[in-house]
Amino acid sequence: MLSLIRPLGARPLPGLEIANSAGGKPLLRDVHHEVLDNGLRVFLIESHEVPVVSHWIWYTVGSRDERSGETGLSHFLEHMMFKGTADFPKGSIDAATARMGGHNNAMTSQDYTAYYFNLASDRWAEALKIEASRMTGCLLDPTEFESEKKVVIEELQMGEDEPWRPLWQAVESASYRIHPYHHPIIGWREELERLERDTMMDYYRRHYAPDRASLIVVGDVSPGMAMDQIRETLGKVPSSGVARAQVLQEEEQQGEQRLELAFPGQLARCAMAWHTCRTGERNDTVLDLASTLLSSGKTSRFYRGLIQGREIATLADVYNETRLDPGLFWVIAEGKPETKPEVLEAALLEELDRFVADGPSEEELARAKKQILNSFFFSLETVSSQAQRLGSAEVLAADGYKVLERYPEELRSIQGPEICEVLASYLRKSNRTVGWSLPKEATQ
Repeated sequence: MLSLIRPLGARPLPGLEIANSAGGKPLLRDVHHEVLDNGLRVFLIESHEVPVVSHWIWYTVGSRDERSGETGLSHFLEHMMFKGTADFPKGSIDAATARMGGHNNAMTSQDYTAYYFNLASDRWAEALKIEASRMTGCLLDPTEFESEKKVVIEELQMGEDEPWRPLWQAVESASYRIHPYHHPIIGWREELERLERDTMMDYYRRHYAPDRASLIVVGDVSPGMAMDQIRETLGKVPSSGVARAQVLQEEEQQGEQRLELAFPGQLARCAMAWHTCRTGERNDTVLDLASTLLSSGKTSRFYRGLIQGREIATLADVYNETRLDPGLFWVIAEGKPETKPEVLEAALLEELDRFVADGPSEEELARAKKQILNSFFFSLETVSSQAQRLGSAEVLAADGYKVLERYPEELRSIQGPEICEVLASYLRKSNRTVGWSLPKEATQ
């Protein structure tokens, strides 16, 4: 999903040129792109409006790349990258960042792991030194490994107590029987408990290398000087020569799948998922628009039909979750205490069927496009968000950051009949997985 639905009210952005309705100027201004001899892909955007730099490094490794016995390793390794390297002892990365008045963090998904620093422009080169050390010199100290394993397992346990995560994961795992999207980013508990430090070290050496990474630098830099600094630090790290492994692709689903969970409380929750497309494809943009029309705001179909209209749901949302490989189109809903699950499910499907049959009105379509475009531009407001969006596009979309360039015009070109056609092709019963989380007493 390329559009992040956020508060409205975008304004012209530093370091960007906003494409006009007729095509006009490019969205991203002067992206400097080089591939170093060791395979590191570098993207720079020069923006001098404020004296800050956002530095992101993206590795093409996530839970998608984990083999049997390795689930949760990508996320666990992300934790360990802050626990000491050959040049930066435990705690020193965060301490150095704080001392420089900056901010750093990391994130893991199904398809990538990313680390970032936001620093003043006269200090950003320190991030290069840290990442060069983390790329090959992570210590994975055995004592720290065992200690952090407990932290990760505790994080997993906390997630099991959340009302939505167990249901979401159950539906996702049922939807993907073959593809490694089957297992959760945080991993399966028993595999985490059995995980050994040597297994993590092997995983680290397989996946962390410059030829498996993209560096995104946006802000108050001179491309020439910045490239010299990058070559001097990350350019010296040897490549692995190991390409990302192919994964088994999911076969076409042949029939509806259903599951039921028991959860404490009085509310019934439903999650439905349909297989769709990859990030950056035209259908991805169509599904962004469909999800906004169906559930974004008080004028959306679900709000007017289920929350305000029939008054049978407290929540009804739609999510377009595309990925490197074909993702899922989600519908989730929470019924009121007196709402029977079968009534809520029937109402959800009725609203979807009506939307596919009739399509949006011109007014609905114009409003949704404006909302998405405002949110899209707003999500590129800071140098950090620009770096994040460029990096995620590079690792997820077939044509990389260029997908951002064409997104506004592609969105504007979509009309009601195309939305109906695309939804009809995906929202088949045979392509659907339905999960329910019901009060424990109702499942006994």
